[in-house]
Amino acid sequence: MENDRLARAIARIEQAADRLGNAKPAAAPVTAPAEEAGLAAELESMKAAHKAALEDRERTIAKLQADFADVGKLKDEEIERLRGELQAKDASLQSPVSEAEYRTLQDKYERLRATAETTLTGLDAVIGKVESADNG
Repeated sequence: MENDRLARAIARIEQAADRLGNAKPAAAPVTAPAEEAGLAAELESMKAAHKAALEDRERTIAKLQADFADVGKLKDEEIERLRGELQAKDASLQSPVSEAEYRTLQDKYERLRATAETTLTGLDAVIGKVESADNG
């Protein structure tokens, strides 16, 4: 009995499959000419909007590229200006003293140092005498 039911179910499924295989595809819906004209107008409108957006994008890219070039130029100019300032400072820090002037200054320094040492030695002697007189 169950085999009979199964056989009938399979037969019905096969019949339905045959009917589906023999069925003609549905025809494309026919659109009214006014509806087609509206769709065409909408399509043209969308094309124009996209074209305008692309042109705007191209203008923006060109402007950004020009700005980038300007920034690069300004950066290079600022670097050169700062280099010039550094070179000017380096030149002003270099000693304009000649070798002879340097030796003269060195000799004067040595004399002042010797005088200071002699004075300190003399002061040490005087301080020593004062301390001995106070203690004695």
